[in-house]
Amino acid sequence: MKKLKGSLALLLVVSLCLCSTSARASQSEVDRLKQESENASQAVDDINNAKQQVEDAKGQLEDQATSLSGQISDLNTQITTVSSEISETEDSIALVEADIESLNEKLETTQASLDTQKEAMKARIQYMYENKSTNTLVNFLESGSISEFLQRLEYMAQITAYDQDAIEKYEETQQELEDTKSAIETKNDELTAYQDTLQSKRSELGTLVSSTTSALNTTNSQIEVTEAAIAELEKQLEEAKAYEQKIQQQYQAAQVALAEKLAGEHGGYTGGYTTTDEETLILAALIQAEAANQGDAGRLAVGSVVMNRVASSKFPNTVSGVVYASGQFAPVTSGRVAMILAEGPNSACQYAAAQAIAGNTNTDALFFCTYSYAQSLHESQVAAGQAGFLDRTSGTVINAHYFYNYN
Repeated sequence: MKKLKGSLALLLVVSLCLCSTSARASQSEVDRLKQESENASQAVDDINNAKQQVEDAKGQLEDQATSLSGQISDLNTQITTVSSEISETEDSIALVEADIESLNEKLETTQASLDTQKEAMKARIQYMYENKSTNTLVNFLESGSISEFLQRLEYMAQITAYDQDAIEKYEETQQELEDTKSAIETKNDELTAYQDTLQSKRSELGTLVSSTTSALNTTNSQIEVTEAAIAELEKQLEEAKAYEQKIQQQYQAAQVALAEKLAGEHGGYTGGYTTTDEETLILAALIQAEAANQGDAGRLAVGSVVMNRVASSKFPNTVSGVVYASGQFAPVTSGRVAMILAEGPNSACQYAAAQAIAGNTNTDALFFCTYSYAQSLHESQVAAGQAGFLDRTSGTVINAHYFYNYN
């Protein structure tokens, strides 16, 4: 881009120099201005290409920014979801911890009841031993009857069975509570581990949001750089187009000046020129390139201009010399004539060439251009306060072309 800007600055300097010099009526000056015009057009194309590349880069960056914004939105949605899950997990953990606390209280109560029951049974057994109530013989002797003896034995058995049953129930209850507590503690461990996983995931998502946001900021900064570059290129493009237009006007003016210089007294070509088959094909190729769609009259008129120049002392005295003279016919410069020659001119254009060489011309003009160009040139010169192009020439319009000589 810096190189392009430097080239443009050089072109503008040259432009200022050219603006102070009127077009000189020489072929070398026309050739020089033609080259300058081509350089100016190339500079415009180069800037346009550079601008397009920067605009493409900007488009890619904008697509990237859109993608990054979408990623950030998705990540934030995931963070919201994970945060909600963490909150729900925390609530579940709180409930589980409350259950554990309740179970601990029940376990303490059960353990206390079990301890009390054991102590009571221990005390009763101790009492019975101390009072020999457990001695069957003593009980038998102390009993007034067999019935009393049996009642005593049944009573002791009931007390012992009651104590054993109570202890078993307390132990079963205690085991159930312990099993429930173990299961809840396992669930609590799982919830806590899940909570840790969620918090880790939220942290990772937060890191991704941070890095993606940083990438988005960088991309937006790059977009600003490309926008500034586009603005600068648009400014350079405007200057380059202005210079291109100016140098093209000078090129056109120099061509007109050279044509006026070359124009002289002549009566038009009336025949007598001996040509070769090769020159006839060259002339036919030029006619096809310039006026293939201009009808018989238009094609013959182009051939007539060439032969009028052959007859004029101001131009080369051969068909090939006139056709290939530097800067005279655009299709020669562009390579169009060479392409037609390689394929072979069509029969209508060969006929027009043969008629013109034979002297059957339909104009004595030395020059021609499109009528639209002649009119545009006339209007621009009149607007500049000069004598208009159409006022300084005498000519004939044949289809889309204006064939003329200078007054």
